[in-house]
Amino acid sequence: MTYTFISDDLEPPFDIETDEFIIRKLTVDEVEKDFEALMSSKESLRQIFGIDDDWPADDMTIEENYKDLKGHQDQFDNREGFAYTVVNKGDTECIGCIYIWPWAHGTYDALSYYWVTDKVKENGFEEVLGDYLDRWLKSFWSFKNILYPGRNITLLEWEELIKKIKEEKKG
Repeated sequence: MTYTFISDDLEPPFDIETDEFIIRKLTVDEVEKDFEALMSSKESLRQIFGIDDDWPADDMTIEENYKDLKGHQDQFDNREGFAYTVVNKGDTECIGCIYIWPWAHGTYDALSYYWVTDKVKENGFEEVLGDYLDRWLKSFWSFKNILYPGRNITLLEWEELIKKIKEEKKG
């Protein structure tokens, strides 16, 4: 069976407004809000994508962040992956991000990371966003089994899985 990330007729939304927050396509237009959010929570973000990851670096610049956002914007436009900013209801600050990528290795049909700033994490927003995201990915996107590294598998299991996939590709 051939893996298909998303169907050709699925149109990923650019904006979603809920009672508590707004989810919007992550573009270079968000660079200032995104950079402020990243730098305000950099220590905890270093535990989102891997064990003791070094992103974002202490000396990360807004120009480097712009390049990252441009890459995410291009992936979205090319339907290769989908990154969203999460902003507060007043649209005055970035309070998190969502990343949705293909995963064609085994039982999962999509890979997703999400993070929230330390400021809103203290109020339980990480769980609110995670619950919303899981429902949204299953209902709108029609994913059945989403891989959330560091959430539904540990980061150690995630790193072991990546290592195994790399070894299989070599062999």
